[in-house]
Amino acid sequence: MIFKISFLFGILLFTTLSFAQKKKVTQGINGKILWKAGNLMPGPGVKPSKGSPVVREIYIYELTSDKQTEAAEEGSFYRKINSKLVKKVKSDKKGLFSVLLPPGYYSLFVKEEKGFYANLFDDAMNINPVQIRKGKWDTFEFVIDYAAVY
Repeated sequence: MIFKISFLFGILLFTTLSFAQKKKVTQGINGKILWKAGNLMPGPGVKPSKGSPVVREIYIYELTSDKQTEAAEEGSFYRKINSKLVKKVKSDKKGLFSVLLPPGYYSLFVKEEKGFYANLFDDAMNINPVQIRKGKWDTFEFVIDYAAVY
């Protein structure tokens, strides 16, 4: 009798551990791409523009500094990114995207006619930086505003 109970307990423990090991921890970015254009100067009776959602391809590179790029002729555009491309993902018509990524630091760009676009920097001049932590989802709002005036 004790042997049967021990045997059943052993099977139950093995099954539980097997299922626990199969559970994967996921992490990545949930984001939104917004387009802003025109005169966005604040003024009386003028509501700040939140932007319009747009469909774009998002290019996710290893963390990239301004020294790892080749600037295009105009503004915040880049002709070439000299770091490793990790993933590409496309936003939907609501501007939403989601991508699984391993923990680490990344830079996000969108592809426009004039080149790769990004306009945010950290204090080390890393472009559009985002950190992914194990088991966590980061939220990132990417505003494309090169056609806007503030």
